[in-house]
Amino acid sequence: MFLDYMPATSFDDLDETLRRAGAACDAAETHGTVCGALCAGVEDDADWVLHILDEASGSEAAREACRRALLVLRDDTHALLRSGTLEFELLLPDDEEGLADRTAALGEWCQGFLFGLGLAGARLDDEELGEETAEVLRDMGQIAQAGFEGSGGEEDEAAYVEIVEYVKVGVQLLYEELQPALVLTTPPSDTKH
Repeated sequence: MFLDYMPATSFDDLDETLRRAGAACDAAETHGTVCGALCAGVEDDADWVLHILDEASGSEAAREACRRALLVLRDDTHALLRSGTLEFELLLPDDEEGLADRTAALGEWCQGFLFGLGLAGARLDDEELGEETAEVLRDMGQIAQAGFEGSGGEEDEAAYVEIVEYVKVGVQLLYEELQPALVLTTPPSDTKH
């Protein structure tokens, strides 16, 4: 398998790093911002890193550690998106967290994603995108504003999982449409010659 690793950064680790740095964004919104910027083809990390750490109140060492963690997150995420293998995952709280908290984090993730696209200067309208990708962007806008209104039962859990999977596949689709030259068409062989 081409990419048989998970990103080095977990939701909890990134959230703690951001908290120590005094950043205003949490891990979900941050990962969404990184993914949006990558889909828009941002080559420079200055804008999105500045956004995340702009008003960070932590020590200089904590902010620098956070900046380094963000660059690792960017590189890991970019590798997963480029692979086109659907191993890409949204950085969200674990299933042990309440459904209301996970739903809020998913909304923040989508908000960050849309912000990352905009921060990157992506001006996307329905005419520039395929019908499917334009729909994904509209849906992300709705998810970013949605709240939790369920009982937290099995049906709500199933709906949450389905929405997370939809967003995950939608991000991969957007990446492939906006950055087609970057997606690997065939994974490199693991065979040594």
